Amino acid sequence: MKIAIIMPVLNPDEKMMTFLDSLLTAGFQDIIIVNDGSKEETVHYFEEADVHEQVTVLTHKVNKGKGAALKTAFSYLAKERPDISGAVTVDGDGQHNIQCSNNCLEKFTECPDSVVLGGRDFTKADIPARSKFGNRVSSVIYRYAVGIKLNDTQTGLRVIPAEHFETFAQIKGERYEYETNMLITIANKKIPYYEVPIETIYIDDNASSHFNPIKDSVKIYVVVLKYFFKFILTSLTSWVVDIGVYWILLSILGAVWNLRDTVSESTSLAVALLKHTWNHHIAAVLIATLVARVISASVNFMLNRKVVFKDADNVGATARRYFILAVCQVILSFILVDLLTNGILHVTGFVNVLIKCVVDILLFIFSYGIQRKWVFRNKKG
Repeated sequence: MKIAIIMPVLNPDEKMMTFLDSLLTAGFQDIIIVNDGSKEETVHYFEEADVHEQVTVLTHKVNKGKGAALKTAFSYLAKERPDISGAVTVDGDGQHNIQCSNNCLEKFTECPDSVVLGGRDFTKADIPARSKFGNRVSSVIYRYAVGIKLNDTQTGLRVIPAEHFETFAQIKGERYEYETNMLITIANKKIPYYEVPIETIYIDDNASSHFNPIKDSVKIYVVVLKYFFKFILTSLTSWVVDIGVYWILLSILGAVWNLRDTVSESTSLAVALLKHTWNHHIAAVLIATLVARVISASVNFMLNRKVVFKDADNVGATARRYFILAVCQVILSFILVDLLTNGILHVTGFVNVLIKCVVDILLFIFSYGIQRKWVFRNKKG
């Protein structure tokens, strides 16, 4: 199995040369170093590295960012190394030692079609606070918004199968947000992945890192939230349709049946069924909920399929799964709204609508995960 090493570097020092020596000693035969517009006084390190026949140095005249450096390397390998199996991306400051790389490569050997990610342990006491906090927050956000479960979302140690070089070379992003887009691509294209525990190494409290904890974190979360924003926007659109139709129908039925704003004698559907009774208040909530949900669900299905998840599965199969979810949601929505408005609070009119808003927001949170994992389950690629 032929493996390349990709090392994006900006303004190196002796640590890069020490790490390079360890790679050469370990027997790696294809090492791609990308000089990402480093200062003139550091160029001699690249010249020293380029002396080795195992090393290829690619150069950006100006600093373009880590993402751009990785894409340059992926494009180069896709064109110049058609016979290799994959590539390991590493940082050039020594934070990824040989043992970490070998652990990931061992897993890659077992699963050559999968991306392997080196995951650091952020529970240790000696981890810098900014790294510990950032990864804890991002891990939760990525799992919910993107659908990828990782302990370490900011790892730079990744083994990429050669079949994905061209795909990863075309991913948007030039700096650290590019690595976030890599994870989103893995999730969207259903590329199998594994996270392998690696040693957590911080040299001089991570002082050599070019990661700006504020500026770069904002860029990363903008990428993730931009992805999630599409779902929020389509959901808000269909939700407005749902609430609008519900309110209009409730007002029409209220006028037809002369329903009062406060209904102290009303009851919930469950109690009504037990007593074999029915009233206009329950009927109004049921009719308005059903009609509103049918219309809004149709709008939501079309928007989510085309705009958010870009589903390529058979539309019939997807529609069936969506229908099942929609039925479950409308049942839960009706039961909860009916119980709260008729059985507990005894209210109708605008307060009824507000209660429905709260109920549907909670159901929305659960619906997103179900749609991403089950309804619009795009096939690999």
